[in-house]
Amino acid sequence: MTVLAALDGSKFGLEILSAASALAKAGGWGVRIVSVLEHEGDQAPVIPAALSKGASTVTVVGDPAEMLVKAGRKADVNVLAIGLRSHDHPGIGRVAEAVLRHSARSVLVFRTGMRQPKELKRMLVPLEGSPSGSAAMRRADEAFCKRGREIVMLHVVTSDMPVEPGSMPAPRIVDQEHYEWSSWQEEFAMRFSQCPEGGRHRVSVRMGDPGEMILQEARRIDAELIVLSWGQNLEEGRSRQVKTLLENSPCPLLLVPQA
Repeated sequence: MTVLAALDGSKFGLEILSAASALAKAGGWGVRIVSVLEHEGDQAPVIPAALSKGASTVTVVGDPAEMLVKAGRKADVNVLAIGLRSHDHPGIGRVAEAVLRHSARSVLVFRTGMRQPKELKRMLVPLEGSPSGSAAMRRADEAFCKRGREIVMLHVVTSDMPVEPGSMPAPRIVDQEHYEWSSWQEEFAMRFSQCPEGGRHRVSVRMGDPGEMILQEARRIDAELIVLSWGQNLEEGRSRQVKTLLENSPCPLLLVPQA
């Protein structure tokens, strides 16, 4: 399997490649570098040997958004790594938005200023407690659950109760006895995590706005990666917590389509 890293020839592009390489190493995957040229005759970016070592490269010509989505459909690609606009430019950018909306693969999102992942020793996976929302946990277990790593499963208690069959939200009575909470956390971990490789899992429960709680927890545990399920809907009023994380996350995001 392969992480496809999209480069644009800038210094930031090399930061994206570095993050993609760390993710690929943690998952035991290969790296493919794709340079998208908008016009024939444009100069392909120069990639330092230290970053391109062991990676395959491909250059395509055309609209960047269209070319990246197409390249991500290759059968051996399981993650597409892209960059967002800097904080000096509001929004996530036309190309990134198109990839996020239409990619059939998980998307690793990196913004300049984010913490560069190294060995992925600690990851954060927000879970609302529904089966369809646990796609991120399945991906994290399959790819990254190994001895010496910790996956923190974050459940944020809100007034919205998932109605999907098989859901398991936290009890709304916050003053329950300690053993009842411990029992719920243990069952929650067993239901949504199937890691057989000896990695450490723990459940963290918070109350408040989901986006803000995810940011706080990521900073508190020094997470190197946030793995999040989402429905790929960036319309006005939708995916509010994903938009919050795209703008403010301290570390890269791995967005896993629920489909």
